[in-house]
Amino acid sequence: MSSYTDLNIPASNSTVIVKAMNLAGSDSCVPASFFLEPVVPGSEGIPKPPFYSFLIEHSTHGRVLFDLGIRKDSATVSVDTAGSEIAAVPKETGFSPAMQGLLAYWASMDPKFKMTTNGDIAGHLKEGGVPLDSVKAVIWSHSHTDHIGDMSTFPASTNLVVGPGADLKTYPQFPEATLVEGDISGRKIEELSFEDAKLRIAELDALDYFNDGSLYILNTPGHCPGHICALARTTPDSFVFLGGDICHHPGQLRPTSALHAAFPCPSQVVESARQHVSPAYFDPLDVDGKFNVKERATPMFDIGSANHPDIATAQASLKKATTLDASPDILTLIAHDASTTGVIDQFPLALNGWKEKGWKERLLWAFLDEKNLSFIFSEKE
Repeated sequence: MSSYTDLNIPASNSTVIVKAMNLAGSDSCVPASFFLEPVVPGSEGIPKPPFYSFLIEHSTHGRVLFDLGIRKDSATVSVDTAGSEIAAVPKETGFSPAMQGLLAYWASMDPKFKMTTNGDIAGHLKEGGVPLDSVKAVIWSHSHTDHIGDMSTFPASTNLVVGPGADLKTYPQFPEATLVEGDISGRKIEELSFEDAKLRIAELDALDYFNDGSLYILNTPGHCPGHICALARTTPDSFVFLGGDICHHPGQLRPTSALHAAFPCPSQVVESARQHVSPAYFDPLDVDGKFNVKERATPMFDIGSANHPDIATAQASLKKATTLDASPDILTLIAHDASTTGVIDQFPLALNGWKEKGWKERLLWAFLDEKNLSFIFSEKE
């Protein structure tokens, strides 16, 4: 079985503490057609996706956040209301007219693109005893509304870190912008550059954020301009891969040949997939015409064409990420993986003990269990 060193991750004894916060409300739902292909009739919606933010704590460099989830005042913009009502939402909600237009469009979809929240990240941090002025920086994986939260709730001393080429245009200077001035104004903004990156991890350009091997930022373009991921060292030989929107469902990462070799699919999941995965949309099939996951060596889903400006680049980034996912030393956490619900600990608890707790083994194949929230592979009436 391979180790993290095979992915060109340098050795280090420096670590960070990572804590997850799911900002999603209990009734969130996203249309599968927005993010993946094929979409199976009857499984068009991805129910209860999380919207994760991660608090990263370094013993000497302090705290940073990776993504902020969705802003609290999204609750005032119901994606179940008519488009005309959404257009009338006042500016103080924090959404630009263009963003309100998108919300109106999402409301018209079937199933609806519904983003609700259980509170903002600032409130969760305060309740957990974390002063907002102790957060040195917020790192956006990218500038989509379900990742940028509400930067205006943080003091000016909190820097904003973004990937190369991130779209930071704001309304009203740019009428079509989805960001508003409060998302970026009044603080230092650092746009990362990988042009002179001397390190490549899993064939992805990487930056050593704290210069001690405890946190790497990986260049993962494709989903949108400036998309980046993070690789946090939780023990000297274990890591959490914070994948942002490198994909939107674990079935876009799995299975792979490397995953089968390192973590064979449990027999109960093999049987569940055999009985419930649609043979009309997924192969290979066994002699009885049932889906055979043990013989499938490529991910179940492709990246969807509807919401990715550069699919080829997004697929290339994702393929490289599958090697991280197959490593026994790395736990993959993408921003909207519903299979993580009820498995990983939430803030204020840390994720650092994931390996001893067996979370990777519990999560890797769970998406193919018909009882799992992330199972969207069967045709339903």
